[in-house]
Amino acid sequence: MRRAKVVGNIWASKMEPSLNGFRIAILCEKSDNGAEDYFLAVDTVDAGIGDEVLTVSGSASRQSSATKKSPSDTTIVAIIDPNDENNKWQNSNTKHK
Repeated sequence: MRRAKVVGNIWASKMEPSLNGFRIAILCEKSDNGAEDYFLAVDTVDAGIGDEVLTVSGSASRQSSATKKSPSDTTIVAIIDPNDENNKWQNSNTKHK
């Protein structure tokens, strides 16, 4: 599983029929050193730009009822809710006390 932020969408005039009805999201994952990794994912949860999401990849991306029999390599499976009153995202590397 990976945690990333939705930064855009791509549009395709034609696509594999099993992907019809799905949006393809552009995601950005930031590493601890600030490097950014961009990748694409099939959006099954209707995430919006700016949402932080949880993704699965490989064969796991085809295990949901929505993506069975699709050629998806990465799928968004959850929108992560902000967890404080200022809508800031908690760093997943923060140690809990």
